[in-house]
Amino acid sequence: MELTNLKKKTDKAIADPVARNEARRYSLPTRLAFLPDKTIGELWYFRILTWIYYYVFICFHDFEIIGMDKIDPKKSCLFISRHSTHNAEITGIIVCSYYETGRVIRSLIHRQLIPFFPVLRLLGCVPGQRDTAISLLNSGFWVAVIPGGGEEAMVGHENAYEVRWPEKRKGFVHVATEAQAPIVPTFLANQEEMRWNPILFFWNLLGLGRLYSSILALNIPIFTPILNTIGEIVWFTMTWIQIPIPAKLTLYIGDPISYDTSKDSIEDIVERSHNSLQALINRHQPQGKCYSNAIKQRIASLKKYWISKISK
Repeated sequence: MELTNLKKKTDKAIADPVARNEARRYSLPTRLAFLPDKTIGELWYFRILTWIYYYVFICFHDFEIIGMDKIDPKKSCLFISRHSTHNAEITGIIVCSYYETGRVIRSLIHRQLIPFFPVLRLLGCVPGQRDTAISLLNSGFWVAVIPGGGEEAMVGHENAYEVRWPEKRKGFVHVATEAQAPIVPTFLANQEEMRWNPILFFWNLLGLGRLYSSILALNIPIFTPILNTIGEIVWFTMTWIQIPIPAKLTLYIGDPISYDTSKDSIEDIVERSHNSLQALINRHQPQGKCYSNAIKQRIASLKKYWISKISK
């Protein structure tokens, strides 16, 4: 009875009829992602994360967004990006983007992780399932996905700014084309330098990331899926151990990737998306991973801030 009442309250809170009809196809936890942006932004959990992430990102990292004018604020789109090795930027981007744009980005996360971190649903996050993503896009929401997944995050620091997608990762293109939504590459400059994780540092130093990737590449039936699941859970848990670094953070929004479903194959669009994202990274992170450069950029932005304050 209580569950039925909760579903009714959730449906009532979803004012848009299209979003409401799409939401009714799913369970109560998934329906939360169809709540209006403002409703999610006013949830107690979102408010707590504002204090934890927003002010840290703004004051400590001087976070800013460049290129948001390329996006129609009233229409849906599918953001794509690469996966960091430490996983520390995702929540901060969701929170900061809301206060910058008034829109909550619905993030598609690993299906294996949701049972362990159900509170992420209060941020609008949902398991990475194709039908859910299409429904969210059809409802006009902004959706974000990292096609490389955990595999991209664990390949080693020497590949930190390389887009490395498993060959099978084509689902995001199926989602975008079916919902007729633009695919938009995004990149957070200095995302690797913003945190230092001692465990992942030694993991990389010992070459375990490369070894792990090599074993997964063997694609051994039964064994590989189990190893992948265990590896992602262990990696995600380890990412909570991290030391903040005062790196300048800038989220760059790339040009929407054009495609024509009557002419372009899924493989063509995947390759175009991959190349566009890598080009965006190369343009704004030409030096690769460099802690000193990231800190210098933060010092420069701090000097610029105080000079403008003093000159007024």
